[in-house]
Amino acid sequence: MKLKNVSVIFLMILFMINSLPAQDRQFPYEFKKKDFLLLPLGLGMTLFGESLCDNHRSITLGEIRSLDRNDVNGFDRSATYNWSPQWGDRSDTYRDILTYSSLFLLSVPPLFHAKFSETGTVVLMFTESVLFLSGLTYITKAEAGRRRPYVYNTDLSVEERYAMGENDAFFSFFSGHTAAAFTAATFLSKVISDVHGDSIWTKLLWGSSLTVAAMTGYARVKAGKHYPTDVIAGAAVGFAIGYLIPTLHKKKNNNRVSLIISPNRIGVCLKL
Repeated sequence: MKLKNVSVIFLMILFMINSLPAQDRQFPYEFKKKDFLLLPLGLGMTLFGESLCDNHRSITLGEIRSLDRNDVNGFDRSATYNWSPQWGDRSDTYRDILTYSSLFLLSVPPLFHAKFSETGTVVLMFTESVLFLSGLTYITKAEAGRRRPYVYNTDLSVEERYAMGENDAFFSFFSGHTAAAFTAATFLSKVISDVHGDSIWTKLLWGSSLTVAAMTGYARVKAGKHYPTDVIAGAAVGFAIGYLIPTLHKKKNNNRVSLIISPNRIGVCLKL
């Protein structure tokens, strides 16, 4: 199956799910006091991380000349042979498909089967996810200072590598594109599943969205912008943020204990 076909399948599943009724389920999220901390904290992390990246040192021609790909660990070394602007463009496309479709779907009440106030809560959650991801990505890139694979690629001249990486060469770990794609895929799948309930469609949504996110990471490696370990770490961070933020906003279940009475038994049910 061609990679672009997976993206089309993802979008078809996405809109198929939202053509279905929400099965009279109670909206599962709510604004909480912790949002007064989460939102400014995420914004502060983003601004701080951006300042670290803006002030990070640039690579020099002499440093590029002295690089040896054998200094890269064996697992990641194959990435130093990659360079493809076309794969770089594809990674942008896959990431944007997930990010913009998530933002559009979750911010339009008729598509999301939600009231404006409920949609506002989801948009707030998505904003917090983006801010925390951005802040963590910027801070980690600046502190790790890992050189991108293409600066080791001797198929490119020293001058070409310098021109491409003068202000970007030390921001390889972790992959921001991959992390953003996995955040959007996980956030969208988690929210849709919580609103509509588990079904074959939500399972297909999880599978297709995470596949597009994985394609983003694959494209970043093929483009020569990241090592496999950059992508793996980005996927883990993105998944964690996309899952954790909705979980923190779940409404408390006040009906955890219920009494069951039937002709054959009387008991108590505890919902965990």
